[in-house]
Amino acid sequence: MEKPDQKDYDFSSQEGYDQYDAAVATYERIQKGPMIGTEFVDTVEDVVQSAGEQISKIPGVSVGLQYFGGAVKTVDQVMSQDQGLGGMVYRTYKNVRSAAEEGFGNLAENLGVDPRIGSFAGGEFVDTLATAGLGSVAKKTAAVVDKLPPGGMSPQLAMAGGMTAPTQLAPQITKGGVVMKAVTTTDQPTLEAVRGGVKTGDKLVTPTQGKRLIRRDVEIDRLKGSIEQTNVQLDALLELQGDPNNLRLFLNDNPEVEQLMGMYEGRPDQLKKVANRLRERRIGAQESLSRQQSNILPFDETDPNFFRSKEGLVAKKQEEVRRSIEGYLEQHHLFPKGISAAFFGRMDDLISKGQADKDDLILMAEYAVAQGKRTGDVKSNLINMRKDPHNELHTMLRASGAELGKTDYVRSLKDVKDVNELMRRWRNMLDSDVAYNVDTAKVWEPLDDLIKEVRSTK
Repeated sequence: MEKPDQKDYDFSSQEGYDQYDAAVATYERIQKGPMIGTEFVDTVEDVVQSAGEQISKIPGVSVGLQYFGGAVKTVDQVMSQDQGLGGMVYRTYKNVRSAAEEGFGNLAENLGVDPRIGSFAGGEFVDTLATAGLGSVAKKTAAVVDKLPPGGMSPQLAMAGGMTAPTQLAPQITKGGVVMKAVTTTDQPTLEAVRGGVKTGDKLVTPTQGKRLIRRDVEIDRLKGSIEQTNVQLDALLELQGDPNNLRLFLNDNPEVEQLMGMYEGRPDQLKKVANRLRERRIGAQESLSRQQSNILPFDETDPNFFRSKEGLVAKKQEEVRRSIEGYLEQHHLFPKGISAAFFGRMDDLISKGQADKDDLILMAEYAVAQGKRTGDVKSNLINMRKDPHNELHTMLRASGAELGKTDYVRSLKDVKDVNELMRRWRNMLDSDVAYNVDTAKVWEPLDDLIKEVRSTK
């Protein structure tokens, strides 16, 4: 494969940028040569099973894996005495996230294993050895358990450490020495509305649901990283605009920004144009982040992924033809993604602190379904609208206070103390602003058409 040439791509649209970036990524991967596990990591499916198989190839890691109540733990005696990279990482917890991710990633790459698999082993598995079974800090084991398939660790991962997998693989996370249950909330209205009645301690996760949550976590991390990187690039670009020497060094380390600079070379407003393009990318990543945060439940044949998907775009085109639309229709989320992303994001925060469980997140999403208001990019949460009525709808909703910005909702939820309070606010939000958004959107365009028809007859 030849190195992609910028002249072969149309940079007048984001699609052109995406095509070029994808081609460059493919070219660089081919140049580097095949790596064990790369295709698997790119698809993010069955993450733990493949990770276990690859980790067994990394010295100093596979020997340290065993079960601890179904969660992964690294054996203290082995890693304490190990004089290699694994022992170094173990002996100082402060180095786990940096040294393990970077060091194990590099080690994995040298062995022909995808470096992301190595980073996963160093950053997640080794992290657990310093926290598992240590009272309150044991909540950090959730970072590992969340990546396990429902029911516990895969037999392949168990065998990666030369251990025999237990018959029952039920992951247990302790908090203060007490085993945390699956669903932790005791909010009765929420519990009673889902699956005919759920009890605190019930496990709601299924294999399909587990894969959805893994994919969601990976995408959220990727998008947050992209947003953070863009923020850094914007700050540096504006700070260095009067410092050409350091600006050149910055561009050498940031080829995507250098590419944008090349597009506007010779223009007096070059830096302004590049900064605006970076802001546009950030807005796109922020929108994608809200969508990923909102996609909790698995897509299926009865309610597929419809937002900008091939199936959804085909259906939209058919509707445009059927309605004789001049121009095109725009997809509108009935349940505002800013609201769902803020609430689910707050639940993610509680989970990361050991104050809730992934099953609470599932319960939260299923409660919305029970109320006829599913979140995310599914077909049931989307309608197609003409551009002008669509813009007018959002303008009206924002002016009325029924649709605020995502940051406003995030800010309003900062004082949530526990999972029960979040569930109560979730129920109230669905009954108020969300209900108003959904009901208004469904009648907005027909009402707009009716008003225009009445006016035309006068």
